[in-house]
Amino acid sequence: MNAAELSFLVIIGVIVAFYLIVLRPQQQDQQRQQKDIKDLQVGDEVLTTGGLLGTVKEVHIPEKGPVQIVIDFGNGIVISGLASAIAQRVAAGQTVHSQQQASIEEKQG
Repeated sequence: MNAAELSFLVIIGVIVAFYLIVLRPQQQDQQRQQKDIKDLQVGDEVLTTGGLLGTVKEVHIPEKGPVQIVIDFGNGIVISGLASAIAQRVAAGQTVHSQQQASIEEKQG
């Protein structure tokens, strides 16, 4: 094996390692996030791409076009938008609005 063949194999090895270590896990993570967004339900707490935390109030799935959602950000702020504006679903109880609701329910009950 000459030096040219060896250097070619090293380059191919580096490319394969880069794919396996960096690109493939990133693709799997994006697929998981897209699945989470497709499975959005009323009451889910989400983080928008703009960095806002809110609770899903309504999900509208039209025959044509993108999925539309209505998000409650608390204090009477309700905004509608596209599901593509959701960065990720967050664990229940993470938004300020849900924490306030929990404390109100605790005081009442």
